Amino acid sequence: MQEPATTPWGLSISDADFKKLKAGFEPQDQDDKWRVSVKNQSQSGNISFHLARSGTGKELYVLVVKPSDGGSSSSGVKIEAITWEQNKGGIRISEEQAKKEVSIITRRLLECGFEALPEYDVSDLWDHPAARIGAN
Repeated sequence: MQEPATTPWGLSISDADFKKLKAGFEPQDQDDKWRVSVKNQSQSGNISFHLARSGTGKELYVLVVKPSDGGSSSSGVKIEAITWEQNKGGIRISEEQAKKEVSIITRRLLECGFEALPEYDVSDLWDHPAARIGAN
């Protein structure tokens, strides 16, 4: 990433969604536009999930996830932080837009539920205010 930004998220996710993230995604053909790969961060115990464009290999998002510690239900899986590319070809990506895009991509690609988040229209993936005709 050339202009990364990182912010805490604190999003609780289900064990089922965590398993889907851990399974990742390898593109099968040129129609598959994304790759989701997993990297353990052994010192912290957290796991990072990297979302990259399959054609270019350009990484656009990284989710840092804290797995459940196996205790009570209050110790569930959380997306601790998100890192994203702020500059997509001159279009500035806000924290809100980055979170929305990750939600849309993982829901469509991995069939994650992310029940704590609202449903977004897939068109929101490309609906950047800065990309609109006449935007300053």
